Amino acid sequence: MVKSKICLREYVKEGCIFEIEDTDKNTLLKNMALKLKELGFIGDDKGVESVYQKLVEREKLGSTGIIKYIAIPHCKTDAINTEMVILVGYSKKGIDFQSHDGKPVHIVFGVFTKKSNVTLHLGALAAISRLISKHSIFSRIEEFLSKEKLWEIIEECEYEI
Repeated sequence: MVKSKICLREYVKEGCIFEIEDTDKNTLLKNMALKLKELGFIGDDKGVESVYQKLVEREKLGSTGIIKYIAIPHCKTDAINTEMVILVGYSKKGIDFQSHDGKPVHIVFGVFTKKSNVTLHLGALAAISRLISKHSIFSRIEEFLSKEKLWEIIEECEYEI
C-alpha cells in the first residue's frame, strides 16, 4: 500500500477561514453550506440544501462537538465540485453545539469530501484531530480565535494517510 501525506493547507482555500456570528448549531450548519456556495464549491441552492441535510443527519448520530470548545462537523457529498474542502470558523461568543461536555464551541472545522473518497475524508479528520492535540488548542482556545493564528497552524499540518 502506497502512503501519502494530506496537507490541510491544500484544502483550506482563500475565504475558508472566517469568524462565526451564529450562536446555535443548526444556523451554523446551514450557514456553512451557504459559505460553500458563496466560495464556489457548491453550484446551486439544491446543493446547499443537500449539504445542510447531510450535516444535520450526521449530527443526529451524535454531536460532532467532541473535544472541549471544538467541533468537527463533516459529510461526504457529491454536491461539492472538488474532492475535498475544509472550512474553519471561529467564534469569540461561542456556539451551543450540544457538545458532549456541554461547553460552547469556539472553533469549527467543517470537512466536506466527495462520497467516493473515504480515505481522504478519514485522513482529514485524523489530521485535524492531530492538529488539535499537537497545539493543545482545547486548553488555550483564546489564543486561536483569529484567522491569522488558525492559518498559521493549518499551514504546517501534514498527516500521513
